Amino acid sequence: MALATAAQMREYLRVLTGTAEDTLIDSLIARFDGLAAGWCGYPTEGAAPTMESASYTHYFDGDGGESLYLRVHPASAITSAHVDVERVYDSSTLIAATDYELFSAEGLVLLKSTSTQGAWTTGFRSVKVVYTAGYSTTPAPIIHGCGMQVAHWYRNRDNIGYQNVSQQGGSIRVHDLGLLEEVKEALAPYQLSGFEGGTLG
Repeated sequence: MALATAAQMREYLRVLTGTAEDTLIDSLIARFDGLAAGWCGYPTEGAAPTMESASYTHYFDGDGGESLYLRVHPASAITSAHVDVERVYDSSTLIAATDYELFSAEGLVLLKSTSTQGAWTTGFRSVKVVYTAGYSTTPAPIIHGCGMQVAHWYRNRDNIGYQNVSQQGGSIRVHDLGLLEEVKEALAPYQLSGFEGGTLG
């Protein structure tokens, strides 16, 4: 499922009254997803980063505590979790799903007091988690940011490579086709932990 729909984007493009341009609009939505996800700190998993729901396999250095924060959130499900200081991650090191609780919004995996594991064992890449994270339902502010950016790209796609263009007998400066500042403001609350302005904080 895409981050937004062409129909939602047409609300920002009053020049469009039908579906003839939907293929182009869908392509611009996909490009926005990649750029927005990168700016928000979403990792690349063999393809462009995405804010859509996707599967991740990540390794963590256990800290000996009961809390583990996943790199991507919201996290909707955990497929498997292993603790193995030998980094083999076979069936003998699998943590039972009943031993931990997932707090989706924060991406927090908390071991229960009844867990036989007791702690995320200290060690380099001692913890392996396969999980699903990202948005299956896109928050309205992200859709709004997507709408503004897609409309900007759509209206200015003929001016790529130009700094100035002639219009109505004069010359106007062409806007940068990168992420708009107002789009970044819409995305800012959805940046992953440790990211500020598209860079590690």
